[in-house]
Amino acid sequence: MSFEGDCEWKADKKNSEQGNEAEELGTWPILEELHEQGIVKRLGLAEFGSAKLARFLGNVRVRPQVDQINVKNCCRVPQPLLKIAKQENIELLTHNDCTNILPSGTLRELLGQGIRGAGVLSGSKRGIDGMKGDLNPEWVVKYTAIVRDRGVIENKGYFASAELRE
Repeated sequence: MSFEGDCEWKADKKNSEQGNEAEELGTWPILEELHEQGIVKRLGLAEFGSAKLARFLGNVRVRPQVDQINVKNCCRVPQPLLKIAKQENIELLTHNDCTNILPSGTLRELLGQGIRGAGVLSGSKRGIDGMKGDLNPEWVVKYTAIVRDRGVIENKGYFASAELRE
């Protein structure tokens, strides 16, 4: 899911149709509980444009405090999103990550045989030297831990899931 800003209005419309709203809303109560227990200090979202964010806010108890948006193809944050973020006291953080973080070829290279691979996947059809099959990336989550008062990145990385089909 990505909010690309080719044109503010087209991008916001496209963004409002991306993802799975039922799953996103279904996950949020678990995060709200972690927040209420003090385990998580701030809740945030990624790639929510103004229309999608407004719908989301109408269905949650604990408001997100952050919305990360992709401005890779845009020079500024869209005005409707700025307005709702200001009204709801949501901090907007921008990034310019590519929208296809983990293509299947790259994943196969990382997990396959060879000098840079982890040696988990087979290099041959017979699967003699590792697991065999087609590898399909399902999702990727990027995380960044920032020292809040200094704005310094303390740690960053990715979590990913893929399916191996024989």
